[in-house]
Amino acid sequence: MKLNLYKTKKLVLLGGVLATALSCTKDFEEVNTNPNYPGSASPEYLIPGIMREVGYYWGGEAWEEGFTTVQYAARLQFTDQDRYIWNPASNPYNFTYDNMRDVMNVINVSRDNENMQGYYGVGLVLKSFIYSYATDAYGDIPYANAIMGLRDNNITPDFSYQSEIYEGLLNDLALANEVLANATNISGDIIYGGNVGMWRKFANSLRLRLLMRISDVDQARAQQEMQQIVSNPSQYPVFGGNEDMAVIQWNTDNPQPKYTTRSGSFDEVRLSQTLETRLKAFNDTRLKVFAQPTSASGAGIYSDNWDDYVGMPNGLDDEAALSYSPSGNPEESGSNYISRMGILLACRACNTELASATASQTILMSYSELAFILAEAKERGLISSGDTAQNYYENGIVASFEYYTERVAEWTDIANAMANTDLEAYLDQAGVLYTGSTQEKLELIALQKWIGLFYTGFEGWSDWRRTGMPEVVPGPGAANSGKVPVRFMYPNDVKSTNNANYQEAVNHMGGDDINIRLWWDVADNN
Repeated sequence: MKLNLYKTKKLVLLGGVLATALSCTKDFEEVNTNPNYPGSASPEYLIPGIMREVGYYWGGEAWEEGFTTVQYAARLQFTDQDRYIWNPASNPYNFTYDNMRDVMNVINVSRDNENMQGYYGVGLVLKSFIYSYATDAYGDIPYANAIMGLRDNNITPDFSYQSEIYEGLLNDLALANEVLANATNISGDIIYGGNVGMWRKFANSLRLRLLMRISDVDQARAQQEMQQIVSNPSQYPVFGGNEDMAVIQWNTDNPQPKYTTRSGSFDEVRLSQTLETRLKAFNDTRLKVFAQPTSASGAGIYSDNWDDYVGMPNGLDDEAALSYSPSGNPEESGSNYISRMGILLACRACNTELASATASQTILMSYSELAFILAEAKERGLISSGDTAQNYYENGIVASFEYYTERVAEWTDIANAMANTDLEAYLDQAGVLYTGSTQEKLELIALQKWIGLFYTGFEGWSDWRRTGMPEVVPGPGAANSGKVPVRFMYPNDVKSTNNANYQEAVNHMGGDDINIRLWWDVADNN
């Protein structure tokens, strides 16, 4: 009897539990949803974080590969990167996919909402910028199926060919232009303050950058679409001046990325002899923005004496770099006799009184760059509309000077030196004057574009890979058989977590090393 009573109680209890469970199941998702972690966030809360991350990583790459590979700067210590001893690179790969989840949330939430078309268009531009950053680093990467994840049972996405990725990026930017034409302004935008008209200019300007990138491997498309944009500025607006350029403006709560670095990390990067030589040849006062006088000069952050600005060769090994003496005197060797990078980028620990948290912006794309793209396009016959090649070229130079004059306004001596530059005389001097054969003019454009791309991500490296101009001469301690790297190696964790698709991509590209050319890279640079 006791046994039966026990069984009866157990059955009643079990029935109650089941009834409760069945009742709770009806509202399971509602009851078990954490209100602090919503399934999807409003785009206005997502985009500032995405943009800030873009600024940090794009700016960080500017300080690393962007500076040293095409010789704006050289390494005083920890010289492996400058000597092309490169290891597999975790970024921008991880940065791309960490942020692409949020980008795709912005796009998916806004695509079919007529009141959120501004977010949709901006999301397409951010997607195109980030993916172009990643594919120009590695080549083939996950793209078409990249952000499906656990929800769609695809945690090992295949790699799209770079040619297919560029097809998608260019189509997305063309779509963004259409979407933004009829969109309302947005919130949360730390680049353009919510002005979708400015984002439309960025979309078309970025599209011109990517079209120029593929101009040697798909000239027909590049020519057709560049002409389409330039011939119809009302339908395809582009940057018209420095006020339009895409930048991240830092503030005291989020200072420019170099501001918070250790002094040692800042000081290991020094002015390259290549940049020094090229700018001094033209008495180019941008050198006094890009670098500081040597400590040995005692001049502080600015000097009237050009001899106080001294660069060092690229590609020295650690011992040679630390003991390098520009004068040849072994007693005048080391950091005191080589210029630091300019005060515009300086860290607080390097100069507690004069370093600025906000003067430096992270440049995603400048008006100066666009002007040089159009100069090259006109000179090569890729466009027939618009201004002359010479005017585009000169506009690019003047815009670069004007931009840096404005950015250094808080340092009076540097600002005055920039403002007092006679730009007409600068443009008329040998080595700058727009004259000569088509090839000679393209070399002029490439050199001035290289100067103008200072601290613009690794865009200077990308443009050099495409054109082979201006010349990059590996240093005496260069490894990699003296070849300048042309891509990043995939991160190690990609090989272990997505090996089958990784191997397929490597087989398609011809290998996974720093000498494998990307799809659009057909110039013989080495």
